Amino acid sequence: MRSGSGCAGFCKRSTQLKHSPAFLIVLLGFLLLAPWDRAYGSDQASVVIRVKGSDTLTKALKEFSYAYQKTSPHLRVEVTGGGTGNGIAALINGHVEIASASRPMRSREIQLLTKKHIGKSAIAHVVALDAVSVVVHASNPVNGLSLHQLMQIYGKNDHEARWSDFGVKVPGCPDQKITPLSRKNNSGTYVFFRQAILSKHEHFDSQLVSTDGSDTLIGKVAQTPCAIGYAGMAFITGQVKTLCIAKSPGANAPCVPPTAASTLDKSYPLSRSLYLYTLGEPQGEVKQFLDWVKGPEAREILLHTGYVPLP
Repeated sequence: MRSGSGCAGFCKRSTQLKHSPAFLIVLLGFLLLAPWDRAYGSDQASVVIRVKGSDTLTKALKEFSYAYQKTSPHLRVEVTGGGTGNGIAALINGHVEIASASRPMRSREIQLLTKKHIGKSAIAHVVALDAVSVVVHASNPVNGLSLHQLMQIYGKNDHEARWSDFGVKVPGCPDQKITPLSRKNNSGTYVFFRQAILSKHEHFDSQLVSTDGSDTLIGKVAQTPCAIGYAGMAFITGQVKTLCIAKSPGANAPCVPPTAASTLDKSYPLSRSLYLYTLGEPQGEVKQFLDWVKGPEAREILLHTGYVPLP
């Protein structure tokens, strides 16, 4: 009898609770969140491949990530830029599975990696080819320069380079003084360009105007008649003029434009490879992703975004 009366009291309170506004709000919240958990709960358990580094490669890598996730919904590829140097540092410190780079790793970086991860080494995977394109304002009459002339513009010199030194007069540039624009020193494009035009122990002029990214650099060149700059070919727009580049000075030296063909046969002096680095030979999901990156779907993405796929 006591048990029955106790149940009756409890059931009565339970019935009252079920009809209370607070209970209904909690129940509604649970019902709304339940499908969200079912749809996205697997995201917490999904495999995440972290890729960090080259701003030059970021555009293609984000397209890779979007396309690859359609075929592998359980996996997420997180892509961030920040420059080749930062990407390699993140790989050394174990913060990412892949470092993207627009230059080869330096010997010092390789030594740091092998010291921190004994028994492992950095493995380079070439994923595309690129031409570092030299650009000027659309109104600039110059059509080409040599590597030596680029050294005169970007290197440390007693004489400030002027467009008149190269036989042209640029409209809208009153004193004809050249404004050289550059990427920052954590950029792989910065390192590659410097090594291509300067001797081993030479450095860029300290008065260079540095930009955060290639898109920003191209935009500034488009608005500055006196300017010159450089960027990967995927970032070039119709707002700037692209120059042909001669490997050696002299009127008879061939001046080669940055095209897919001249990048493939390396006749363009500023052609280069683009890399993805892993810590040791890739395994599991990372290997599958890199295999896909070397396949036909990724090749089409490279063509679409302005890079040169491997032959």
